[in-house]
Amino acid sequence: MKINNSMRNNNRNIWSRRLAIQAVYSWSINSCDINELHDAFKNDENYNKSDNDYFKDIIYGVINNISEIDKYITDSSNIDIKTINFVELSIIRCFIFELGFNNKFPNEVLLAESVKLASKFGGQDSYKFINAFLENYIKSNLNENK
Repeated sequence: MKINNSMRNNNRNIWSRRLAIQAVYSWSINSCDINELHDAFKNDENYNKSDNDYFKDIIYGVINNISEIDKYITDSSNIDIKTINFVELSIIRCFIFELGFNNKFPNEVLLAESVKLASKFGGQDSYKFINAFLENYIKSNLNENK
């Protein structure tokens, strides 16, 4: 199979999201300057596999809108945000930024990628929690926008 530009760009987006979730996680457990965070991830071996601008858009977008994003999380769930582990919370924060603020990709793509990332980085059942939480978030937003 020959790799075309669309496939290459999709793969770069996946790496961008993956690194962004790791960066947001890192920032969540050890708050630091956003520029220092970005610079630290430039040294990651996978940085060149990502769309660097898209990676930067996600981390700056999440961190610069963290209060509003966390309000969405709190308002759309009965779960206390303080009880969500940082891996899952980072995935949710990135998803909400991409869906609500960035809106470059369809819900289904973001949901599927978020569930994959939860399977990779989260605990044993993280993917179930992420899937249910994000599906509810999407449904509540669709109902709100009607």
